[in-house]
Amino acid sequence: MSYSGFENEDKIIEALNGKKIDELNINLQQLIKESFRNYQGTIEAIKQAGQNKSDLKITIANESHTYSIKKGTGNSIHQEPIEPFLDFLAKNYDIDEKMKDNFKLFIWGDGTLDGKGNISDRLSAPQFKKSYPKVIEDIQNFFNGIKTPLIKRFLIEGVESNSSAEYVYYGIVESGVCCKSDKIVEWIAKNSSKGAISVGKLTFQAWNRNINGGDKSEKKRGVIQLKWGSIKDDIAIIANKTNMGTKEGTAQEIKFVKILNQKIDLSYWHTLKLDPNHHYAIRVISKKYGSLNESKILPKADAFIAQGHVDKEYLDSKEGFLDEKDMQKFNLQPINYSGISIKRADSKQYQIMKMSPSTFQKLFGSNILASGSSIYCNKEIEFIKNTKLLEAWGVREQEFREYFNQQININLISVTDATSKENLKRIKTFSNQEIAKIINTNKNISDFIFFGIGNFEEPFTAHSLFEQGEFKPNYIIPFTITTGSGRSKGVYTLVLKPKG
Repeated sequence: MSYSGFENEDKIIEALNGKKIDELNINLQQLIKESFRNYQGTIEAIKQAGQNKSDLKITIANESHTYSIKKGTGNSIHQEPIEPFLDFLAKNYDIDEKMKDNFKLFIWGDGTLDGKGNISDRLSAPQFKKSYPKVIEDIQNFFNGIKTPLIKRFLIEGVESNSSAEYVYYGIVESGVCCKSDKIVEWIAKNSSKGAISVGKLTFQAWNRNINGGDKSEKKRGVIQLKWGSIKDDIAIIANKTNMGTKEGTAQEIKFVKILNQKIDLSYWHTLKLDPNHHYAIRVISKKYGSLNESKILPKADAFIAQGHVDKEYLDSKEGFLDEKDMQKFNLQPINYSGISIKRADSKQYQIMKMSPSTFQKLFGSNILASGSSIYCNKEIEFIKNTKLLEAWGVREQEFREYFNQQININLISVTDATSKENLKRIKTFSNQEIAKIINTNKNISDFIFFGIGNFEEPFTAHSLFEQGEFKPNYIIPFTITTGSGRSKGVYTLVLKPKG
């Protein structure tokens, strides 16, 4: 990887453009399969010019996707002069003049707000942190409340970009990892860097403090920079987390498939109502296109049944385990409606479904109940976070207050005031009850959530369920609604988990 990032982009484009998928190396085939629903046809790969956060656009037939290309270590992912950045914050967030001055002090680092101090007064970031601990603390607290939208702007949206990056590809032509941008944003927001100031796993810093003076780097002063120092290792972690389940869950899926294919205990085949002869369980090992998500994600089915013939010697050599590669090897035909969701036999607290703001909006038509379900209502000190919470769910506070005041006959004046505690609690309870009622009474929504129907093609919906050691037809599992573990870090989701 000795060549530059721009050269790397050119090499990737050259390797892709005008080719068909079977003409690509294995690495680039995987890149295409990760992001495209249909990949039969000639590939068009072009560079995205200007200030676009996406470096590359790939098109096959009528389907197109955009990618930000990264390589090397210590990646700078965003640079911007301090003044337009402060204008952006003022336009979109509640930032006062004192906080603006904090940012200027930090970025210029010479004790002034305009960078016109003495060269001898210029401080490195560690020196600044030691001299101005309260400024560092205040900036960090400010960032903590708006991490997720900032990360989106820095990494995938840009300042004036006409093309945000749907995917981040880290690597070169011969090897690399491709991840969906929203998964990366979520992960970055949940972690932190070791820099003086962090925006999740990103380090917020001055591009160049030019500590010793001189003309060469003076033009780089007064510019903010966001760096992702451990990008290589982090991308690998994110890819594993988004592409694979837990080790224990994977082991359970493998064990279940083996039991079906060894055909010693035929009770599972009786549950499936299928003749075990010439039928085989196949473990799902790749993402599938979700129509609501408009991207490839892990499907509801962890395994499904396929029909045909597998050599007994081969089956025995693998102790009964087969996956999608084996299905292709033996030209087996999948059986529709045979998808199986497989849970660990000892697990009662698995995740039925996680809904982001965009997913909830598409599924329910509005995020008003989701925002009510997520609202902070127990500790008055946390109520200040409700402003950002509503923003993340795309709900205006006036709309929120008017809706719930009418629905449950209350008089909510503010979502941040301590006197609103009881009303906020009532809103949360009402929202959870209404969401549960909609799920339980709207077949289209319950089919989507519990079976994957309407999102995945067959056989990747889940019509059977292995749960707590019992194999049975899938059903609407009694559930509870939680906010998920990311709310305190600015990652807003609703999570459905089994009740009890």
